[in-house]
Order: sequence, then structure tokens, then C-alpha cells
Amino acid sequence: MAEFPTATAAEIKISFGGTDAKAAFDALELDRDDGRRRAIHFWDSPRRAAGGEVTLPLLERGVILRLRRDDEGHASEQDADLTVKLRPCPVLPGSWREDREGEDWEFRVEEDRTGPAFTPVLSASLEAESGPTGLLLVERQRELLEAAGLTGADLAGLTALGPVRAVKWKQDWDEVPGTVAIEEWRTGNGLRFLEVSARSDVGDAAEVQTRLEQALRERDITPPPFGEMKTQAVMKALARDAQF
Repeated sequence: MAEFPTATAAEIKISFGGTDAKAAFDALELDRDDGRRRAIHFWDSPRRAAGGEVTLPLLERGVILRLRRDDEGHASEQDADLTVKLRPCPVLPGSWREDREGEDWEFRVEEDRTGPAFTPVLSASLEAESGPTGLLLVERQRELLEAAGLTGADLAGLTALGPVRAVKWKQDWDEVPGTVAIEEWRTGNGLRFLEVSARSDVGDAAEVQTRLEQALRERDITPPPFGEMKTQAVMKALARDAQF
């Protein structure tokens, strides 16, 4: 019988967009040369309505297909990973209800808690090693998509969206347990996001959220009163500019 997976870990995220992203970047005194540079592509099947509005069928079903590759060096030498993410995660068969991994892939279930509301959203993702270009799903990823109700027709004729230019830093902050991750996204059409995040056990998520917000304030950064999921915002913007 299919049931919802169980998350034991949570990721707490605070995202800044536009001028707020620049202000946070400056306040944190970040240097792009100190971070890991990556290029990110997404895949979906954009559809343009008569009025010009663009919809993304996979994203609307909570399915995200994402390729990240190192943005330096010769293409054949770049590290790359391809992720299938289900957010919110649907009910799944028993074999997909908890974390597991193979030789070149890892399946993880966790709660996404994005500010300012920090409402827990169940998320499942399967990350696998990949070539630096193209959508080359491994067998386990296809099995996960099938378990989530997708068919070959849903994955036919997909359009690549991107690239997003990303830089990621990992820092140790005294106020926050574990590692704080900071990631900047920029697109050719002018979008800019900066996300600050931390991971914790589900039971500690509320405390880590409070400590992360306080740590930002101590760095003269005010968490935004309104939030936008950076992945959704970026994918929709890229789709509006895509040729399909």
C-alpha cells in the first residue's frame, strides 16, 4: 500500500530576491572566488496560452528535474549531478518511504521549511552522478518518477531551461549548529536570489530556524516578510524566455 514517506531531517531556508539579495550578499561579505561555481539547468514542457501566460506541467505536479555541473574547466572533467525532486512528495510505495543509496545515487526524504512561514513541505529527491550535459536519467530515477505516477508521455519532448549561474558557500556560524549553506542564483534575464539554509533533525527544526533568523539579524540582515520559492520563480522566468 502506498503511503507518505517519513522525513527525519529538515532543511530550513531563507531566501532573498532582487535588491534584497544584493544587500544580503554585501552584508555577508561574500566573494564569488571563494565559492563553488556551478551551472544549473531544469527540464519541463512549457506551454504558452493564448494570452501569453506560460505554464510548466511538471512543476505544477511538484516534479523538478535539475542538472548541476561545475562551471569551470573542460566539460569532460566537470563534476555533475542530476536530481529528480518531488515537492510536495506524493504517497509512494514502501520501497520509497525512507532514505537509501546505491553506488552512484542517493535517495533522501526531508522537510523543506522556507521562510517566512517555514511551513513544512515533504520533499523527496534522488540525486545521481551524471554527464555534464543532457537529461540522462538513471534507472532508479525513472523508477521513482513511475512510482509518482509519471509516464513516458510526461517525459517526452522536454525543454531545457537555463543556465542559472550559481555560486555556493559553506560556512560555520557560532549561532547555528552544523553548517550554514549560502547559494546565489543569477540568470541572464536579470533575476537574482540569495538563499541561506541549514539542516537539522525534524525535532530541532524550529529551534534552528529561530537561531538562523537571529544570526542573520546579528549580521544586519533582516529576513524578508514575504518569500518566493526561488526554483519556481527562476523556472517560470526562464520558460518565458525559452523557444518552444
